[in-house]
Amino acid sequence: MKPAPTFQNNRDRLVYLLAEYKLLIGGMLVGAAVLFAYYQPQLPTLPTWIPAVAVGWLVLAIPCYLVGAKIARWLRRRNWVEVHHVNAVEDTTEKYYVPPELWREKEIDGPDPYPVNGGSAWAVREYEYLEDIGQLRVEGVWLEGCQDTQLMTSKKQMQDIHGWLIDRAEELAAIRGRWSRGSVELQKKLVTADAEANERGQMIQKTAAKETFGDLIEDGEDPEDAPTIHDLTDAPDPTADAAVGYGQDEQANEQPQDPRLNDD
Repeated sequence: MKPAPTFQNNRDRLVYLLAEYKLLIGGMLVGAAVLFAYYQPQLPTLPTWIPAVAVGWLVLAIPCYLVGAKIARWLRRRNWVEVHHVNAVEDTTEKYYVPPELWREKEIDGPDPYPVNGGSAWAVREYEYLEDIGQLRVEGVWLEGCQDTQLMTSKKQMQDIHGWLIDRAEELAAIRGRWSRGSVELQKKLVTADAEANERGQMIQKTAAKETFGDLIEDGEDPEDAPTIHDLTDAPDPTADAAVGYGQDEQANEQPQDPRLNDD
């Protein structure tokens, strides 16, 4: 007895039928071809409005679909919160639309999100949506309380500080070489002075080390301060208030004096 066949899907069933009844199926196809060649059937003439409708549908279908899809997306997201994910590592920006309920219940790690586009959208550095528990985790932008002209990206600031550190490292390497040569020169001076003092019965030159140190200081350059946010923006530096007349000493002098203190 032949076992019953098993099929995984409809494709296996079709292959089985074609293999078992290939003669019957082949005869049916040959008969259909003979009948078609003998009678030569012709399709009826279609009304004129059917081709017109087909052409109009082909011309208007794609624009109407795009406009309708855009309107549908706008209706769906008109009340959603626009969030911009600023990825400083890959230097990319992605835009997300978050439902208001999910945005109100978000979890913030670190600084708060930064408002952009006049407060209609938010910018974050980290964006992660946990679909299994329906929770949104975001991390805001540094200096989220600053103005747009004061807000600088961490990438730009790190590049400037890195360049400043490279320049300082090169200067320190050159200073190290000068100090090494100066130490050798100082040692020679001390040995020579000690030998002359022993021969002549004199005191050792006490200013040899001071003179050598002074020469090294004159050869070096004063290091510059590291770049800050105020150097990268046009905003005034609040730390310079004391230098422009708003220090504590001037504020104290502006207080009115009691005329009775000057009475004789």
